[in-house]
Amino acid sequence: MQTILVLGLCLLVALGGVNSTWSGDARDPQALGMGHAHMDISCSSAVSIDFDTGLALLHNFWYPRALSTFNQIIEAEPECAMAYWGAAMTYNHPFWDAPTRADEQHAWALVQKGIKAKKKSPREALYIDAVAALYRDGGTGEKSARDKAYRDAMAAVYARYPDDETKLFYALSILAIIEEGSQWSTQQELAARLIEQVYADDPQNPGALHYVIHAYDDPAHAAQGLKAARAYAQAAPAVPHALHMPSHIFTRLGYWEESAVANEKAWHVSETDLKKTGKSGAHRYFHALNYLQYAYIQLGRYRDAKRLTDIFSAQYETLPDKSTQPDSADLEVRHLRGRTIYALPDRVVYGYFDTLARYIIESEDWQLASKLPPRPNSREFTVMRLQIEACAEAKRKGAAAALAANRMTVLSNEPGQRPLAQKVLAIQAQEAQAIAAQVAGNQEKAITLMKGAVAIEDSIYALSQPPYPPIPAHELFGGMLLEMNRPAEAQKQFAAALQRTPRRPKAIYGLAQSARAQGDDQEAARQYEQFLKVWKNADHNLPEIAVARQFLVSAHAKSN
Repeated sequence: MQTILVLGLCLLVALGGVNSTWSGDARDPQALGMGHAHMDISCSSAVSIDFDTGLALLHNFWYPRALSTFNQIIEAEPECAMAYWGAAMTYNHPFWDAPTRADEQHAWALVQKGIKAKKKSPREALYIDAVAALYRDGGTGEKSARDKAYRDAMAAVYARYPDDETKLFYALSILAIIEEGSQWSTQQELAARLIEQVYADDPQNPGALHYVIHAYDDPAHAAQGLKAARAYAQAAPAVPHALHMPSHIFTRLGYWEESAVANEKAWHVSETDLKKTGKSGAHRYFHALNYLQYAYIQLGRYRDAKRLTDIFSAQYETLPDKSTQPDSADLEVRHLRGRTIYALPDRVVYGYFDTLARYIIESEDWQLASKLPPRPNSREFTVMRLQIEACAEAKRKGAAAALAANRMTVLSNEPGQRPLAQKVLAIQAQEAQAIAAQVAGNQEKAITLMKGAVAIEDSIYALSQPPYPPIPAHELFGGMLLEMNRPAEAQKQFAAALQRTPRRPKAIYGLAQSARAQGDDQEAARQYEQFLKVWKNADHNLPEIAVARQFLVSAHAKSN
C-alpha cells in the first residue's frame, strides 16, 4: 500500500500539467504519464504538443480531459480545424453507453466549425468529413448506421493516408461496430493487424496498447494481448483507464493477483485525481472497482469484496437523483457484456447493483438480496433479481423458485433483444428452471435444463466479463451434479468451465471434490493444492480452505 501511495503522489504531480496554459512550457503526453502520441497537423507549432496531449487523452478514453485540452487549443487558435475534430471525437465513446442527443448536438456544432476553419490539409479535411458522418445533423437517425458510415469514411482516409494514427482510428471504428458476443471475423482480424502494426512501430502509443486489448478481449485470443496489457499501464501510469485496461486480459486468463493490483492502482489514481479537480465522488472510476471486486472474490478475499460493495452503496445513497438513462437494446447488451457505463448517475447505480448481485451469488449470502437497489428496473436487472430470488428459495427448499424461474423465462423470450442479451437471459432462465426442478426432486429434468444452459454459453464466442451471470454455467452445473452424487459428470463440467474461465477457484475446488468422490486421492490432492495456491491470501475462515488442508494433511500422513 505504501508503494501505491507514493506512486499516486508522483502521478498527482504529473497530472498537474494536463490542463496547462499555453505558456510554451507544456510537456508532451509521454512526460505527463499518458503514453506517446503524435500527429502532424496544419496548425501552428505553438499548439502541436498540446494537440498531441489531447490525442493521447483521446486514445486513453479520458474524454473530459481531452475535451478540455482541445478546447484550449481552439481558444488559442480558432482556425485550427483538427482541434474541432478532436473536441467532437470526445463525445463518442466506443464500446460504452451511447452519447445523449444533447452531446451529439454539441459535437455536430464543433464539426461545423471544423469544416469552416481555414487551417487544414486534404488529409485533415477527410478526418473532419469522417467525424461529420458520425454526428450527421446532430445525431439524427440510428447511431449504428452513423457508426458504420464513420467506419466507411475512416476506411477511405486509410486508403489515401495509411499512417499510424489513421490505422488506429480506422481499427477502432471497426471494433466499435462489432456485434457484442459475435464470432471472430475478418474485420476484427483486420483491426487487430492494423493495431499490431502501430504497436510494432511505436510501442509506447496509448492507442495501440489500448486497442489491442479490446481487439483480443475474448477467451480465444486473450493471451495474444498479454504483452501489450502489461506494457499499457507502464506507458500511461497517470490514466486510471490505462491502469485498469490490462485487467481485461488478466481476468480472461485468471491472473487474479495482477488484476487486483491493476485495479487498485486505477482506483487510487482516480481518487487522487478527483481530489485535485474537486468533483463529487460519483465521478470516480467505478468500472475499475467493479473488476477489482471480482478479482477479490476469486482470491477468496470476500471481506475486501464486501468493502468495495459498501463503497458503491455509500455513493449510491448520496446521489440526489438515481434515475438512469432510458432502456434500449444497445444499452442492455453492453451492460450484460460488461462494458463501461459512463453516464451519471448510471455508472454508480449500475455498478452498485452488479457488485452486490455478484457478491450475493458468489458468497451465497442470500439475506443481502433485500438490499438490492430498486433501480434500474429494466429487463436484465429484473431477471437478475429473479435469479437471486430463485436461488434463495431453492436453498430454503421453497416452491417459489419455480415461480421466479417462470417469470425469467417469459422475460428472456421478449422480442427486440440483441442476440448476446437474449442468450445471457436465456442462460439465467434455464439455470433457474434447473434449480427449481432439482428442489422438486426431478434430477433428470434439472440435468436436461442445465445441458441447455451450457450449450447456450458455449455458443457465445466473446463471453461477458466479469461473467454474467456471475457463475459460469459449466461451473454451476458441476456443483449441481456433485449434489446429485454424480462426480464423474461433475468433473467434466468443472474442467469445461476452466477451459474458458481459467483459474476460477470454485471450479478447481469442484475438480478436487469430484476426484475425491471417485476415490482418486492423487488427483484430488493435486487440485486441492492448486486451489490453495489461488486462495493463499484468502479470508481464513472459509470452509473450503479447511476441507482442502485437512485432506492434504490426511493424504500426506497416508503416504508416509
